[in-house]
Amino acid sequence: MVAHRGLVGPAPENTLESIAAAIAAGADAAEVDVRRGRDGRLILAHDPVQGARGALDPSPAFLEPPAPVELAEALTLARGRLGLNLELKEAGLAADVAALISGLSSPAEILVSSFLESEIQTLAHVLPECPTGLVRGALGMSGRGLPGVVRQALACGATHLVIERHRARRRVLDGAVNSGLQVLVWTVNEPTQLGRLLQDPRVSGVITDRASLALDLRSAG
Repeated sequence: MVAHRGLVGPAPENTLESIAAAIAAGADAAEVDVRRGRDGRLILAHDPVQGARGALDPSPAFLEPPAPVELAEALTLARGRLGLNLELKEAGLAADVAALISGLSSPAEILVSSFLESEIQTLAHVLPECPTGLVRGALGMSGRGLPGVVRQALACGATHLVIERHRARRRVLDGAVNSGLQVLVWTVNEPTQLGRLLQDPRVSGVITDRASLALDLRSAG
């Protein structure tokens, strides 16, 4: 079970507190979002960082939100205690992310994922021992033969396919597993679907906002 942006509720998303809450709850991993901050450092943030590309930020300092968590801090906290799924939200991050992972964590504990195929290709090249996942949303269900999302994941060297919950159908799941890919499904919050996917042997991980429910369902199953 993968806690979406950490275990949110007890703590804000993409924070050390949400990662610590996921550890305390017994989650297998936490999914967090990675961007480049205004100072060039890698941070946890879902939305674009204002001024990150050099734009003037006119906001007075006292109105600015708290400083985001640095990725290095998250890797240090989770090391040996919790897997992390690092979703790269923008281009040009993969090489620096790989350098941090190799210095602070066991690559096997980390899954680096992205919608951007170029980021997956770069990561797979510079740190091949680190699992990588191509992320795909709900569109594009038509076609015959091997599903397009599976072909795309294989083409960019990914080890995992990370699909939106509406794609979690037999043809896609079978195609991925038969091609040697592991499958994660996001973001699954409805109890019936959550329970079903947690018990599906073709699904390696379920990303959810309802981590406590997911743990209860897995224990009951």
